Amino acid sequence: MKEVKTVWRMWGGWDIEKVENWLEEMEKNGWSLFKFDFTMMRFKFKKSIRSKVRYCLDYQMNVEDNYFELFKEDGWELVDYTISPWYVWRKSYEDKRPSIYTDTKSLIERNNRQIRNISIGALISLILLYIDIISDFYENKLISALLILSIVFYVYLIIKLYQYNKKLKQNVIKC
Repeated sequence: MKEVKTVWRMWGGWDIEKVENWLEEMEKNGWSLFKFDFTMMRFKFKKSIRSKVRYCLDYQMNVEDNYFELFKEDGWELVDYTISPWYVWRKSYEDKRPSIYTDTKSLIERNNRQIRNISIGALISLILLYIDIISDFYENKLISALLILSIVFYVYLIIKLYQYNKKLKQNVIKC
C-alpha cells in the first residue's frame, strides 16, 4: 500500500475553513499532513492511524518567539510553515473541536493582513504595467497582458476577502 500521498487542491484565503475541514477529513481517513509546499496547492500526506485531529491555518507576517510557545503550551503541533506567512497547526481532540481563532475580530484581522499583502502585489503590478506602457517594452504585449491578468487576479482576491469579512461582521460565519 502507498505510504505517501500527494494531493493538489486550489483554495483561497476566504475558504480556509473548507481546507481545514478537508484536512481533518483526510486525518479521519488515515492520512496525516506532513508537507504543504510553496505553491499553496500541493499537500503531502503520510499513511497513519485514523484519528480526530483539528487543523488550523494561520496567516502571520511577523511572528515573535512567544507565538510558537503559546501554541505549544495549548497542545498544538506545528505541521509546516514552509510557505511563510502561512502556518499549519494541528491538535488531537476527543469531544470539543478546538480552534486557534476564538473570536470574529481575530479572523477579520487575519484577513486584513492578507488584503494588505495582496494590495502590495497589486500596486507593484500596476507600477510595472505603467513602466511597461511608457517604455519601449510595450511592444511586447505578452508582458502587459500578464501584468493586467495579475492585477485582475489580485483585485479578485481582495474582493473575496472583503466579502468574507463582511459575512464575518454580519455573523453569517461562526468562528
